[in-house]
Amino acid sequence: MLAGTYKGTAAVRQENAKKWLTQRLPAINPAERRTALDVGCADGTHSRVLSALGYAVTGVDFSAQMISAARELADDPTLPNKPLLLHGEFLSGRYVDEHGTDTQLDGACFDLVLATAFVHLFPPEADDEAVHKVLAQVAPGGTALISTTAALSNRQGLEIKSGADGQVTHRWRNHYTLESFVWLVSLAARDVYGTRVSVRPWVVVDPDADGKLWVDVAVTRPS
Repeated sequence: MLAGTYKGTAAVRQENAKKWLTQRLPAINPAERRTALDVGCADGTHSRVLSALGYAVTGVDFSAQMISAARELADDPTLPNKPLLLHGEFLSGRYVDEHGTDTQLDGACFDLVLATAFVHLFPPEADDEAVHKVLAQVAPGGTALISTTAALSNRQGLEIKSGADGQVTHRWRNHYTLESFVWLVSLAARDVYGTRVSVRPWVVVDPDADGKLWVDVAVTRPS
C-alpha cells in the first residue's frame, strides 16, 4: 500500500533528500568516510543519494514491497555504487538479499548510519532498543543521523496511514518533543559507547507539509 504512495512522489523526495543530505553531511561526517547503512530505507531514496555521493551503501527494510521498489529504482547506470538492498527485520539483524541469500549485519559497522522516520515506528521500549542498535552499528569515529518529527507533547498509539490507492492501514507511532527525543538518544549513546558523547540536534521545516517540524540528531562514536 505505502509502496504505491512512495512511487508517485519518488522524484520530489529524491530532490529533497539530496538537498537535506548535502547540507547535513559535511557537518557530521568526514569526507574520507565512505560506508553507510540506511535503516528503514523504504524505496531507497536516501540510499540512492548516498550512493551518488560516493558511499558504499547498504539499505535495509522490513517491507518486501518497499525493497522491491528500491531495487527497481536503484537499477540506474548513473549510480557509481549500486546500493546493497536487504529485506529483513532490523532488531533481529536477519536479512535476505535479492537472490534470497541469508545475510547477517550484526557486528557490522558503518561510517554513517542513517535512520530517518524509523525509530518512532516502534512500540514502547522497542524504540529504545532500536536506537541502541542504530548506534551500535556506527564505526569508531563514524556518525549516526537519526530523524523524527518534533511534537509539542509526547504521545503514542495506533494511527491511520492512508495510501495513494485509498487504502488505509493502522501503524504504531511515537511522537516526541525535541527534549525527550534528544534525551532518548543521549541515554542510548551513553549505554552503547560507555561514556557521554555530544548529541547535536537540528530542527528543520518539512518542505512538503505546513507546520511540520523534523528533528535531526547526530551522534558521533568516539574513535
